[in-house]
Amino acid sequence: MLAKNGWQVTSSGSGHDGVLRFQREPSDLVVVDLDRDGSEAALIISELKRIRPGVRVLMLVADHRALASGATNQADAVLAKAEESRRLVETLEKFVHNG
Repeated sequence: MLAKNGWQVTSSGSGHDGVLRFQREPSDLVVVDLDRDGSEAALIISELKRIRPGVRVLMLVADHRALASGATNQADAVLAKAEESRRLVETLEKFVHNG
């Protein structure tokens, strides 16, 4: 969906793989997609921001209530997966245009 809207997209199979890829191919923006409670998300986001402090991180979650607060505090934005894809694109565009 993001590629269809003109974004250059790379992906990984896990948070750990994503951090390794980010080290090799830094990005200005990362979307972290959580399937579980987000307990590892805080570590992943912390490591991304340690590698590149200015990186913007958007976190997609299944349920805001089940999310670990540490991850929520570190992410630049949090969206529920149930939200329309249009909202995801709008949020990403805000990150790019508002630095």
